[in-house]
Amino acid sequence: MEFPVEGGGETGALIQSHDWASTSLGPICRWPDCLRFAVRLMLPARSQMVIFWGPEFVAIYNDAYAEVIGNKHPGALGRPAREIWTELWGDLGPLLQRVYDEGETIFAEDRSFRLERYGYPEDVSFDISYSPLRDETNAIRGVICIVNETTDRVEARRALAKAQERLSYALSASGMIGTFDWHIQSDEFFSDAQFAAMFSVDPHRDTTSVSVMEYLARIHPDDRERIAAAVDHAIETGEKYAQECRYLQPDGTVRWIEVRGGIVYDASGKAERFAGAAVDITDRKEREEALHRLAAIVASSEDAIMSTDLDVRITSWNRGAERLYGYSAEEAIGRPATFLLPEDRADEEPMIIERIRRGERIETYETKRRRRDGTLVDVSLTVSPVHDFSGRIVGASKIARDITERKKAERLERYLIGELKHRVKNTLATVRAIARQTFGKESSREVREAFDARLLSLSRAHDLLTARNWNGAELSAVIAEVLAPYEKERFEIAGPAVLLPAKSVLTFSLALHELATNAAKYGALSHSSGKVSITWTLGAGAVPQLDLRWEERGGPLVSEPVQKGFGSKLIEEILSAELDGEAGIFFEPSGVVCKVRAPMSVDEDPAVPGRSQAAGSGR
Repeated sequence: MEFPVEGGGETGALIQSHDWASTSLGPICRWPDCLRFAVRLMLPARSQMVIFWGPEFVAIYNDAYAEVIGNKHPGALGRPAREIWTELWGDLGPLLQRVYDEGETIFAEDRSFRLERYGYPEDVSFDISYSPLRDETNAIRGVICIVNETTDRVEARRALAKAQERLSYALSASGMIGTFDWHIQSDEFFSDAQFAAMFSVDPHRDTTSVSVMEYLARIHPDDRERIAAAVDHAIETGEKYAQECRYLQPDGTVRWIEVRGGIVYDASGKAERFAGAAVDITDRKEREEALHRLAAIVASSEDAIMSTDLDVRITSWNRGAERLYGYSAEEAIGRPATFLLPEDRADEEPMIIERIRRGERIETYETKRRRRDGTLVDVSLTVSPVHDFSGRIVGASKIARDITERKKAERLERYLIGELKHRVKNTLATVRAIARQTFGKESSREVREAFDARLLSLSRAHDLLTARNWNGAELSAVIAEVLAPYEKERFEIAGPAVLLPAKSVLTFSLALHELATNAAKYGALSHSSGKVSITWTLGAGAVPQLDLRWEERGGPLVSEPVQKGFGSKLIEEILSAELDGEAGIFFEPSGVVCKVRAPMSVDEDPAVPGRSQAAGSGR
């Protein structure tokens, strides 16, 4: 059915042809008079208007509004506002609901919204007026919105504010500039307050009563003669005057100024005036001095220090780099840094630069580089971004340290540790063979198997120590290694990270082995329902205490044996001594309990940051 509206434009035609029967509004012929009247009023208007009708806030709008909503038109016509403006519904929804529920009219200027009208998010601003749309019974049936996009106006204001801010900064900076005018023939010296303040002259004092000599007296003694000669030279030749010098303040501190000026001559060619300006350059001088110091440090460093731009071209190369890589600065600067890379690391440099571009921090790492003679050198490489004065990343700084000798030492250490491991295992094998020969046939199979199991436990403990270059072993790793032959489901293990000293690892492993073996033969692990709990805590304090508890449950009833075996003696005597603490076995009826308490040293293992080390490592 036609919707007779004059001046409705493109959107009016779309409204007439739209399938309203499929929406909650129903066919146009059934629309209430208030809605028809509002639509006829809205369509020819040049203001950006939209009606959100009903509790679903179904959208009907005019051509002016269609231009504002971008790619959402014409799909937005006849759809609920929640579907149209999904990205800002958390903001828009409450506004519409307030008008619809409470009859409140909402008005705001330059209200900001974040829209996605062209397929990408953008921050925009609008003047908005949201009013209730009522029917003949005064009931609120919808919300009529009149909006005016003010994004350009808001951005213009922001740009103006930024320009004013920059102007303010410039004016503040210009406050460091002082001007002067010396009338040479009458020896009258005029200056503004800033110039007077630079030389600690009272700015409220009549500057004509201050002679040029009083200003010269404020100049640092080491610069005074040079400055006087430069002034005379400018007067005699007419050349522009430009000098930097130090000046003394009443408290004895020294600051730097740069003075620029020129000579004005009279008709007879005689010097009449010397006018110019001075600016305090102390901060600049301090930065330059810091850069000079840094440059001296870089130049004299034994480490190879170089920098590259974001195209991976070398921009600086110190003597350390010459010594390490064999190329002079003249040969290296300007070349791509990739010429130092071995063939198997060709992608390393581009990857570094890409991470630097993203502003990522690159931790120190070990790699290889190729020298001029073709040999490879092990280096520890530190890479940091280089910023320009605006803070923009413009390149990368790289410090390479030759770690060839350290690598040799590490390889030797690994070789020696491996040799030690091999010899220990050979020794254990020899001990096992001697023991079997000594036991002979008279010894029971159970005795021989127990002895073999203890040797195997020692061997596994040695493997743990070897893996950490005999710097101790993680308590949880020791427990896991000892209990490897048993079902994991039978154990409950919990506790913080603790590093056992190397001296205690073997005894601790044997003690756990004895507990596990006895539990399997006579205790909780001999019953299918039995379990073992191994827990430990690390107390706070100047000397933290390690408290470990082995507790069996679900096994047969336990009674204290008449005679203690090897395991009890190992735990209560040897383990206690190794840990400088206390260890004991308690035969509770519900199951065997073993308690270990040992002080912790204040030293930390350098290979495991943040982990404490059990006492006894220095015994």
